Amino acid sequence: MNKKILILGHRGYRNKFPENTILAFTKAFEFGADGIECDIQRSSDGVYFVFHDMDTARLTGISGNINSFSADRIKSMKAEKESIPDLDSFLDMLPDSKFINIELKEETITLDDCNFIIDKLNKRKMTGEILISSFNHSLLPTFKKAGYKIGMLYESYMLEGHFLKKIISLFLHRPWSVNPDIDIFTKPQKFLVKVFVFAAKLLRIKFIFWTVNNKTEFDAVKDIAHSIITDDVEELVRIRD
Repeated sequence: MNKKILILGHRGYRNKFPENTILAFTKAFEFGADGIECDIQRSSDGVYFVFHDMDTARLTGISGNINSFSADRIKSMKAEKESIPDLDSFLDMLPDSKFINIELKEETITLDDCNFIIDKLNKRKMTGEILISSFNHSLLPTFKKAGYKIGMLYESYMLEGHFLKKIISLFLHRPWSVNPDIDIFTKPQKFLVKVFVFAAKLLRIKFIFWTVNNKTEFDAVKDIAHSIITDDVEELVRIRD
């Protein structure tokens, strides 16, 4: 192989540490990750937090939608004894040399939020190592215009319906990457999926796969992947190296 696939810790080092916490991100880097993937949600009073679920119950034991809680309330919660970081705290802890994939969660992030998030990134002059991704592709052009890499997220089933629209969207957005789930390469590929992959290759768009957690999955995408997102940082670093 002519290139080294980047290993990105899924929500940090999720297999061993509380996801989307400063501890999980720090440990991902410590155990050899080239970067991390994380998620951004918005509180009821417009503060951005690194958190995946819409409902806070799974991680905090407190039931309710994250955008129904104030920033102060979210800061009082714990994810397995770890604090939930706000976006500022998260950005301040990042090392300069790592690849950072920030997913905008479509449940709470809207177009109105994009410029506020861009302002926070711009203050830290981080455009080179930041990838902004989302399942809501309409959020991405604002970031691309601001000079950020963008990634169009897909679940495998999303590539099967309204296929022509998917191809047109790919040509219109011209993302830096497409970020599909690993299923599109570990299950028999349907013809339309193959056409989509061909179109992305034709446009020289990079592929970032989630969630790659074992050798079988790694081997399925190693010839095409720029990066893989994994729950098990140590294992995937070992497999790659």
